[in-house]
Amino acid sequence: MKITDILKMGHLNYSGTLDQSQNVKGITDNSNEVGSGYIFIAIKGYKEDGNLYIPQAIVNGAILIIGENDLTDLTVPYLKVKNARKALGQVAKEFYKDPSKNKIMIGITGTNGKTTIGFFVKQLLEKQGYSVSSIGTIYNEINGKRLQSVNTTPNAKIINQLLTASNDQVVVMEVSSQGLEQDRLEGIKFDYALFNNLQHDHLDYHGTMEEYFECKALLFEKLKLDGTAIINYDDSWGKKLSERLTAQEKKVIIVGEEPTNEVQILAKELDNVSVRYKNKEYNLRTPLPGVHNLDNLTMSSCVAHELGVPYEQVTPYMAQFSGIVGRFEIFDLANKVTVVVDYAHTPDALATSINAAISNGAKRVITVFGFASNRDKSKRKAMLENVCRLSTYAILTVTELFGSTIDNLYADYVSIQKECHVADKTSIIMDRTLAIQKAIGEAEAGDWVLLLGKGHEQYKENYALKTKTDQETVQYLQEQLN
Repeated sequence: MKITDILKMGHLNYSGTLDQSQNVKGITDNSNEVGSGYIFIAIKGYKEDGNLYIPQAIVNGAILIIGENDLTDLTVPYLKVKNARKALGQVAKEFYKDPSKNKIMIGITGTNGKTTIGFFVKQLLEKQGYSVSSIGTIYNEINGKRLQSVNTTPNAKIINQLLTASNDQVVVMEVSSQGLEQDRLEGIKFDYALFNNLQHDHLDYHGTMEEYFECKALLFEKLKLDGTAIINYDDSWGKKLSERLTAQEKKVIIVGEEPTNEVQILAKELDNVSVRYKNKEYNLRTPLPGVHNLDNLTMSSCVAHELGVPYEQVTPYMAQFSGIVGRFEIFDLANKVTVVVDYAHTPDALATSINAAISNGAKRVITVFGFASNRDKSKRKAMLENVCRLSTYAILTVTELFGSTIDNLYADYVSIQKECHVADKTSIIMDRTLAIQKAIGEAEAGDWVLLLGKGHEQYKENYALKTKTDQETVQYLQEQLN
């Protein structure tokens, strides 16, 4: 790519002579990555302002700076644009030669279930013979190699890099509302876009459910001309989205319990879901417990069927599924106590996880969970009420502090305990490992202990037990029982 290829994006402020035929050797929004011949895009983030790093980028060899501010005194050309985040996506698309157009792109959005649906789709398509890359919360996988994931949805440069590196036929991508709102998917086009649900979450960021929904809906503006939307019609927001897209004459497949749906859900029983497609009934069996995973499997099967996976093959293909770290991950202890590690962190997700334990025969349910400090306090009361309504007992602990303090979070717990009148059903243990130790120590044969909120994530705080994740903590305590 040459500089002349991107000059149409904005107004160029530069008084010297510009060699528009210069070859661009790289693009980045991180000044530490800049080398000779690079374009640096200065993005004002939520923690850092990229404009402060323009001098460093120039010293490191940048030949063009792109940003939103009025700058006229730089020693290299400066391109002013209205939106630097969008510019990063547009330049990345040009530099990497629009890699999403050469892949079968599947984007998945919704409050809950994105990760599980992504893993289910990957399993089904690989069993059908496809090669599949994935970009998501737990890790990215390209050409069979797992790479660390920093965000559910990376920025546009990283996405284009991953797509360019991928030799796989299909790319399955989790798409977050923040990623959409921050233009991280600028220039990426999808063959299939899935909407699973919208529940109370991230309102500290989005403000209202309506704003949250509109951010999710942005994914469906990124469908290719012949792209297909697959929507959970049982969700009220999904119904709203479906009606909007149908009015726009986009191809929409709706999934849910209504008889008029293209894929109708007939019945849900423990780990089986019956669906009707084109007047024929199929029984699908999920490898993960819970009604929510029946919904996840139904959505996954729908997009997989569009790519040639017969509904008859869904159950045998899923029988070999190995599970997902931190997504209703089950540990059977020697004392006949069942422990579950799950990522659930919204009111609905917490209720869903506890109900899954109950429906699978839990004698009692002891739930260990907490609030993300300084994050979306509007959902806390509903979270606590759902947990206390469904659990035998609950322990409030740290999930993540996000810059707050243990003392502040403890005070919040004491306050909400009193507000909800649940002191008799809850205790507070701020050390997460000791909270887990207490829950497992008090559990009896047939009880289920649910460790909710962290899932696959590593601890950010130092705890009494020198473990790094809920899984490690369970394994350590399991060894003590043996």
